[in-house]
Amino acid sequence: MRLPYDLISHVARDLMGVQASDATLVHIFREVSERYMSAQKLLERRIAQSEFVHADETRLNIRGCDQYVWVFTDGERVTFRLTETRESTVVQEFLAGYKGVLISDFYPGYDGVPCRQQKCLVHLIRDINNDLWKNPFDVEFEAFVVAVRDLIVPVVQTVHRYGLKRHHLRKFERDVERFYNRSIDGREYRSESASKFQKRFDRYRDSLFVFLGTDGIPWENNMAERALRQLAVQRKISGSFYEDGALQYLRLLGLAQTCRFQEKSFLRFLLSGERDIDEFKMKGRQRFVWPQH
Repeated sequence: MRLPYDLISHVARDLMGVQASDATLVHIFREVSERYMSAQKLLERRIAQSEFVHADETRLNIRGCDQYVWVFTDGERVTFRLTETRESTVVQEFLAGYKGVLISDFYPGYDGVPCRQQKCLVHLIRDINNDLWKNPFDVEFEAFVVAVRDLIVPVVQTVHRYGLKRHHLRKFERDVERFYNRSIDGREYRSESASKFQKRFDRYRDSLFVFLGTDGIPWENNMAERALRQLAVQRKISGSFYEDGALQYLRLLGLAQTCRFQEKSFLRFLLSGERDIDEFKMKGRQRFVWPQH
């Protein structure tokens, strides 16, 4: 509900007549989080077996120091990890032996993960647009942007019409090859911006258009950003976290976001006493059952 402990205490007292101090709430929160540790591990195993995984990271203030929260999601399940630094070791550990496609932004830490990758084209387009606004009189860069537009716009239109179907998208692989031949390979740009994005297209040649040849692979990382959105709201409300409290919160947030992605009630899942969200089925009327330890 995105409430700090003191407001939860007030709501419990005013609406239910329950007296609960902040310390009591922290204890309850810790107990519930530990109870669902097995549910988190089950989600992580299934995410690591999925055809694709979205990954992203954001800062979290832990007692005045920035740490990093990493999110992994396959579009139906969500889990979070907390690390002291932005080193990508956690990603390599989580995806050790992974056979699917990793979808991420252009943070170099993801490049070392030994699996197929699809870089987020939304991030690429956003970066190109930002440079275009900063350099409105760069004619050479403008021509480069037009070439990128002519390549990507028909692809996006096809995705919107037919979905992420290889049958409809493979035809654009020839357009990608022509774009590289005309605008990337062997070209010398005077424009600093054009040269910068030429290098990016060249560096990520094998991971910008993977979705064209594989069914169902998203071309953007919106799902990871959506999974992080609630954390961003809570971060504004709480300001900072204790490390133990952050770990407990992230475990339950992963379960809550998984329920949200699957259009299930997180509260009803908790009251059901079950541990497997995938198998949990919503019913018209829910009988209150205390979860077993």
